[in-house]
Amino acid sequence: MKKLVMLVCFFVAGIAQEVLSSEKQKVVGEWAYDAPMAEAYGYDRGTIVISEKDGKLAGEAKFSDGCKIDLKNVVFEEDVLKFGLYIDYDYISVKVTVKDNKFDGTVSTPDGDMNVTGKKVIKKAKKL
Repeated sequence: MKKLVMLVCFFVAGIAQEVLSSEKQKVVGEWAYDAPMAEAYGYDRGTIVISEKDGKLAGEAKFSDGCKIDLKNVVFEEDVLKFGLYIDYDYISVKVTVKDNKFDGTVSTPDGDMNVTGKKVIKKAKKL
């Protein structure tokens, strides 16, 4: 009986892990963003690249001026993507709602909140 219970527990845990991993795949990839209220030139648009490493989400922001910054505390739950990053020694937090390969939400900075929107970059397959 114990073996059956343990087998069922492993099976359920495996299914739960697969569902969680497939949920994360909604945000894995490259996202072009626009934050028109950003005060510093170069931070107002760029891309966010989300990846999955060892079952956890990670990523980096690539700004239009060429600068790249690693994302911190990347979490995706119930269609909400949250992460933070350090820009000029300030911690900036981002919270966006993802739907249909688009997102919109808020960037929280020491100078106040601002809106951010974006869409997933869909790369076309190369023709042979």
